[in-house]
Amino acid sequence: MSRWSLLLLLLPLALAAEDAPVSLDPVQVTAGRIRETVFEAPQGVTVVGREQIERQAPGVMSDLLRGEPGVFTQSSGPGQGIVIVRGLKGSEVLHLVDGMRLNNAFFRNSPSQYIALIDPYALSRIELLRGPAGTLYGSDAMGGVLQVFTPEERFGGADWQTRAGLLTQYGSASQGQLGRISGAIGREGLSLAGGISYADYGHRKTADQGRVQPSAYFSRAADAKLLWEPGAHEAMLAVQHFEVPSLPRTFEVTGGPGGEPSSLQAFFRPNSRDFLHARYRYRGVLGGVVEGLEIHLARQVIDDDRFRQPNSSRVENEFNRSTLDGLTLQAESDWGPLSLRYGGEWYRDRIASRKTRTSLANGETSADISLFPDGALEDSRGLYLFAEWRPQPRWLVDTGLRYSHIETELPATPVSAAARIRDEALTGQIGTAFRLTPRLNWVSNLGRGFRAPNLFDLGTLGRRPNSAPEQVNVPNPGLRPETLLSLESGLKLRSRQWRAELMAWASRYEDKIEPREPTGNTVPEGQFGCSSASGCLEVRSENLSELRLQGVESTLRWLDARWEGYASLNWTYGQESRAGAARTPANRIPPLNGQLGGLWRPRSDGYLEGFLQFAARQDRLDDDDLSDIRIDPRGTAGWVTLNTRLGWTPQPGLLLQLEGRNLLDAAYREHGSGIDGEARGVLLSLRWQTP
Repeated sequence: MSRWSLLLLLLPLALAAEDAPVSLDPVQVTAGRIRETVFEAPQGVTVVGREQIERQAPGVMSDLLRGEPGVFTQSSGPGQGIVIVRGLKGSEVLHLVDGMRLNNAFFRNSPSQYIALIDPYALSRIELLRGPAGTLYGSDAMGGVLQVFTPEERFGGADWQTRAGLLTQYGSASQGQLGRISGAIGREGLSLAGGISYADYGHRKTADQGRVQPSAYFSRAADAKLLWEPGAHEAMLAVQHFEVPSLPRTFEVTGGPGGEPSSLQAFFRPNSRDFLHARYRYRGVLGGVVEGLEIHLARQVIDDDRFRQPNSSRVENEFNRSTLDGLTLQAESDWGPLSLRYGGEWYRDRIASRKTRTSLANGETSADISLFPDGALEDSRGLYLFAEWRPQPRWLVDTGLRYSHIETELPATPVSAAARIRDEALTGQIGTAFRLTPRLNWVSNLGRGFRAPNLFDLGTLGRRPNSAPEQVNVPNPGLRPETLLSLESGLKLRSRQWRAELMAWASRYEDKIEPREPTGNTVPEGQFGCSSASGCLEVRSENLSELRLQGVESTLRWLDARWEGYASLNWTYGQESRAGAARTPANRIPPLNGQLGGLWRPRSDGYLEGFLQFAARQDRLDDDDLSDIRIDPRGTAGWVTLNTRLGWTPQPGLLLQLEGRNLLDAAYREHGSGIDGEARGVLLSLRWQTP
């Protein structure tokens, strides 16, 4: 694997002989909370731009990152999706929307559906900072930081102007139909934009199973954004809504290669996200010291309601809501070769949770043990200072320090006592970028990340489904924060036609929180939801294990007037150990994976793209993988899909695209997913935009 990665890097070095100015270099903001090029950032950064987003037809937002450097995608079923970054997932990766946290107090450190509650057709850019970023972003930023940006429409001139857009598409393998209408009105310094989206997907067709039922769902979304720029000031107000009224948990009903179905029916019903966001920016000098100021204020409400029929005698309904309020402030100062960013954050998350059981025999409904303590509160504060220093023009050094304080209140419930948990963390990092040549940058970074135990770790309550003998979750207020220390180093190449990156990294992950199943203790009947006369086995989360993770990420892109070629290759290896036990494979580690493709523009009004996406076999499984019904105990087979896109612009602003997916009709499953990938199919789309 490493030989191929080296070839990906050495090929452009051999072919790009001229010392040309750096080009093809996207700008990102996530790595240092400031606009800078990917080439300059001392860490690995993946950027998916607007043009690349518009060529794709994602079912969920995470689909837009499939095949990108440093990323592996997984979906427990249609309408769900996560990204795995350097072997970490869920709450081990921080997710941001326009600078504000998506991660909430019940974000699981396992596959979850929350990033699928972002409209993938209302995005302008995606940035993935690979590796820990606890200094700038606090808790959860261990594997990396995934940030999505929504469009901002700006106009020039004093006259009022308008813009409009229309998107419609149909996919055969998913029987998917999608439409979006968007528009904007404004003039210089003022704009109002928005849109609505609707998607309806049928039961997915796979190569060896036909139509998988249930897997159909539909979603609806709406967004609006107001921008006002009086001089050096800028104010923004935005609102977003995304809802999936009923989303089947397909793997619970259909089972998988690793086991039998666990439910007769299982749905997220509904799943939704509402987001209200205000931002203020000042581009000027304050007091002769501060040279830029940015303030964000936001509220996010996520409803994670669930319906489940575990057997023929009863149904269960869960109602879980997170109301997350956030305030962030950042200022900048520049003193010649030294630049400073400093600021603070405050987030407060209020949790509402209840659960009912209904007997199918008599229709009676009774209260059950809620998944979380109703009224739980998580309060997070942080202060940080980050500095960039240029000791000479070719050399950049950045370093920073952050103090974080997280406090969680667990109210008393009928089965558990009240508790208050306080966690503190001091995190830092140091990185460097050195120009070996005008085209070649050597970058390195040493960083620390942490994850404070959240409500999912501390306070999950009630019976564990389908356990025999019966098991119950018991809260553990004594958990410690997880920590991760990571070192990465690599080369970045930029020239007129080439862009390449080769990064090697290694991480030490300590105090990982996992459920001890069971602990050896017995819970008496009536406590913590135990309904067995002989008592129940206790399960609770503890700081149990330590991980060693390492990997290599490589990417290559070549571009001229008519041709574009691209490739990526990712390799991750992980081992886990517990006290007194031998090392085992780490959980849910992605296989070797990547993509290889090319795009040809024979004329200005059309293009043809072909690409392979692939993954090798993954049979290094831990105990959780072996007991997961989504994963074959023998391992997940390797796979390759062949895909094409044909685009034609018959007139300015109108794009017709025909996409052929999985043309070889391969039967495949992304490792850890709860359903096979789509069978061979076509996708037709029409996109119209005014200039």
